[in-house]
Amino acid sequence: MASGNSWIDSNTQISAPPMHFDLRPLSTGEVLDRTFQLYRARFALFAGLAMLPAAVNVTTQALRLWYSAQQTVHVHTGVNLYKVQGISVALALVSSILSLLLYGITQAATTWAVSAVYLGEPASIKNAYKIAATHWFRYTLIVLRQIWAGFWLPVILISTGAGLQVARRGSASANLTAGLLYIVAFFTLIYAVWAYIRVSLAVPAAVVESLQVRASIRRSKQLLADRKVRILLLFVFLFAIYLVIGAIQAPLAFFAIRARGAEAFLTHAISLGIGFLASTLVAPIGAIAVCLFYFDERVRREGFDIEWMMTRLALSPTLTSDAAPDLPPPSEEGSALS
Repeated sequence: MASGNSWIDSNTQISAPPMHFDLRPLSTGEVLDRTFQLYRARFALFAGLAMLPAAVNVTTQALRLWYSAQQTVHVHTGVNLYKVQGISVALALVSSILSLLLYGITQAATTWAVSAVYLGEPASIKNAYKIAATHWFRYTLIVLRQIWAGFWLPVILISTGAGLQVARRGSASANLTAGLLYIVAFFTLIYAVWAYIRVSLAVPAAVVESLQVRASIRRSKQLLADRKVRILLLFVFLFAIYLVIGAIQAPLAFFAIRARGAEAFLTHAISLGIGFLASTLVAPIGAIAVCLFYFDERVRREGFDIEWMMTRLALSPTLTSDAAPDLPPPSEEGSALS
């Protein structure tokens, strides 16, 4: 890096000493170890990729907090109350849509970056996002399909329970039925996690193999037919990290509820800053690890290490050429590792 802030420039080619990774079957611990090796060696690249969704998330949260603070100084009734509630719901919906959109694109960009690093090719934040944005709609649909595959049953049960309570307001039997549905929905979360794990490799499959939505979902299920526990351990590890971050933010949230004026503003600003740093620094761990698990499953099942070696040889400068032309980084989906 030329300067302390050069990693913020999305046009910067992230330069680092060449790294050599052997593709071979890895244990769960080895995958995590290699994840941190990659992250540490190319911190600027991967943290830079995670910065955009983190910044957008913080911005939308700040906008919602600002709007909520503006409305609390007034007493709303009748039509104005519904208007304020509608705007709040709309802001939350926009925030959720942007988060889903950027999650898929960032996962795809990270997959491309990991592929380029493995091939020893130059990689930049700009190029990674450029490649991912080419098929942004596909990646968004894949993320939605992943969420639906995992959580369709709890969503249906909770929606049914809420609908019963609304339709038969004040009915004891409706409340009892709804409560039972909520309890069942809670226990179905076990199935939801298992189902989500089955399709968790869909985005890397779509990027590396240029697959469509349904094909990438089927590909993930095929690759994870046997070794789902490894993905579960990764999710537990990430959950533990976010629990620690949540424990740090909890006192700030409690203080923000009681604070007023400048104190409340400062508390919210600190909490949003912690959230931004957490998303920027932690999110790449999961994205890189999922990509490496995808590579590892293909090595175990399909001899992907041989294919990868042949790709590296094909991209190496010809020894007999006096002046081999410069090779650009992979510029098409799946050109880095297919």
